[in-house]
Amino acid sequence: MRSILIFLVASLLNCATIAFACNPEPGPQHFPVLSVPPARITTGYFSNYNGLNGLPCNDIRSILFFDSPGGKNYVVVGTAGKGLMIFADETWHVGGSGLFQFPELTVTAMMRVAADNFLLGTPAGLYKGLFENEKFVFAPVETSYKDVMNVTAIARNPEEENSFLLACDRTAGVLARDTFREFKIPPHLSPTGFSAVISCDLGSFAGCNGGIYQISGDGITPCEGEIEKAGWVNGFATAKERLFIASSNGVSLLKPDGKMESLLPGVWATCLAFSAAPEELLSGQSFKSFVAASPEGSMRQEEENLDLLRDRYAALQREYQEYTRRFAGQQEADQNAVLEMYQKFFDFEDACRQAIVNNPAETLVSPLLKGLWVGTQDSGLVLFATNGERYHLTAENSKLPSDDVTALACGPDGETWIGTANAGLMRYSSRSIGGKGKVQNLLACRPTRVRVLSDMLLIGTENDGLYIYDIKSLQQAGHYAFTGFHRRVSDFALDRDGNLWVTGDAGVYIWNGSSWKKVAFPPKVKTPEGMASRIVIDSKNRIFVAFAANAMVCEQICLYNGSFLERTDPETVQRLLQASGTQQLEALQLHGLAGTYMRDFNFGNASAALAAFENGEPSPVTAMLNTEHYLLTGMENGLQKIFDGESYKQLSELGTGRIGAIRNFFRLPSGIIVIQGLEGISEFDGQHYRLIESSATGAGWSITDMCPDQLNPETYRISFSASGRGGYARYQGNFWEKQHVNSPVLSLAQADRIIFLATPNGVDYLIE
Repeated sequence: MRSILIFLVASLLNCATIAFACNPEPGPQHFPVLSVPPARITTGYFSNYNGLNGLPCNDIRSILFFDSPGGKNYVVVGTAGKGLMIFADETWHVGGSGLFQFPELTVTAMMRVAADNFLLGTPAGLYKGLFENEKFVFAPVETSYKDVMNVTAIARNPEEENSFLLACDRTAGVLARDTFREFKIPPHLSPTGFSAVISCDLGSFAGCNGGIYQISGDGITPCEGEIEKAGWVNGFATAKERLFIASSNGVSLLKPDGKMESLLPGVWATCLAFSAAPEELLSGQSFKSFVAASPEGSMRQEEENLDLLRDRYAALQREYQEYTRRFAGQQEADQNAVLEMYQKFFDFEDACRQAIVNNPAETLVSPLLKGLWVGTQDSGLVLFATNGERYHLTAENSKLPSDDVTALACGPDGETWIGTANAGLMRYSSRSIGGKGKVQNLLACRPTRVRVLSDMLLIGTENDGLYIYDIKSLQQAGHYAFTGFHRRVSDFALDRDGNLWVTGDAGVYIWNGSSWKKVAFPPKVKTPEGMASRIVIDSKNRIFVAFAANAMVCEQICLYNGSFLERTDPETVQRLLQASGTQQLEALQLHGLAGTYMRDFNFGNASAALAAFENGEPSPVTAMLNTEHYLLTGMENGLQKIFDGESYKQLSELGTGRIGAIRNFFRLPSGIIVIQGLEGISEFDGQHYRLIESSATGAGWSITDMCPDQLNPETYRISFSASGRGGYARYQGNFWEKQHVNSPVLSLAQADRIIFLATPNGVDYLIE
């Protein structure tokens, strides 16, 4: 397989109809007013390491990147009470494993000294690590100090060669020639709890419970002016003539003129790390939208030959914005203008390819975000990025394992490791999707859909039922095609109790871990005309099934009441209105008619409400997503409808745009809803649609499936097909990275680094 050049994302549709807000018909703006969604990190990957996947200790105190003289990369991690862990070749090593020996101490600080060695601070004093003969050797450092030194921070001393500034829990000073000299502290001062020390362009500083102190020679003095208000200082970071301070009062910036700027007030900031180049700003002025990447995945941002390409990229974006305004709301755009716009995108892709023609192994990528990373005690992780955005990651809205962040370290390409208290590590890194592994066949069949749910790969087929594979061993765990079960499987979902729901030509079945059960309709209730084609289970365990047919949506959608499937058509609503008491209220809430969505059914004028229960055109339902405000449905005709508690309302294409038959909805952690059609993709933030040109744009191509990226759930992947060929693509930042295969791809799924591709002849997989 060959890796194809990533190309620019632009919000382009074949018909070029676009608007800047959803406009349901009939009536005015319908969607609720939502708060501004959090900024999304849409480049790079997040990986977690903890005791469940092999991390020896979850309580992290310090992290160090160590690139050995031979070129091998290591990540050295200090723990609380368990010594060191070293990450090498995707494996964790502990003391005694052959790579190194180290006592079971808390390691609170580490600092690189030279190419082959580094210093470590512990409650038992200072240690030195030396890399020789492909191993790490550690030994205590002699300090000639009267007491045991609890070292909490280390920095170089610019005033004396081969000497270091040390912060300890009860003192601070200089280590030179194996002798520790305490700083001379004026008698009227009694600073304790030293936890940070740094040497930078603005001078040398120590931080403690009493604030910030200036270091000069062998003495320290309290800093005066605005800097006095820093609070208990926990960490420093520097970038040229800027000093960033993490303290009990938040994060502050000390400028060359002595003035302080509060960047993040009101939080207990525990640690800092600056991943960008020292001269880069956090305002977006120096941000580069794409960079060149070598086959090893390293990023090189400073190629001057890309500057003109970046200017062209920015100009193309501005031109496309004007293009969308020009044709917004028109049923048919000028085809010459459409073709001209397409050609400009294709020309830009050719220019990208030409820019790296001298090194075919390279590609262009959207770079990792860089900037000032801030760890907090109970508020998660914050990134002030060089693109001018501020990102706030928590355990709730991201893969961050805990909101108590204790350590940060950044590599030269922007890779960042985040340590937490008692929850392990998170790694932010980048890698290419191509060139890592060959395509291998897993199962010969005629697949309809593949999905990874929990630790299972589910494979639906056209005529052979359901296959289940264990994603760790890639061994078959089950094959179900018994009499009465589906021959054709269309979809699957897991409920809150771990039960597996499967739809297909036999209706709906549930697997409870030991047996299958068919879900039926109540006696005397007519079964919908179509086949059970889609199922969705929301966070409240509400279960919706679509029986696709050329009918109104309300005649296709059914829901599960705990015992049976119930229809949602006007006839069913009429029956519910005739019930009474608690049973009626529960049924109305289950159907979303009262107190569930953003509106309630008009009980005061039920006849009129039933007559207007659904507007728009009939078409088979092909996708569903249930939210706290409405049930969103997509149809074969490319239109979308929502049920808001009052009625089914068709959304205007002036808002949604035209992206072909709707195939999937996904809701990202940021709240963005991603909509995949056969011809395009759009993102909806609760108020506005952003239409995105797919990596399958062009005559004869179609987008067949989509899945959120497991390693960065704010990004996603698609599969695409044309006559006799296909592939899949990853969307990161403003770029698609494509991987072509020799067969059309009908569906795709992801399990960490394993990509599963359903083709007309079976299910294949590759490891990225």
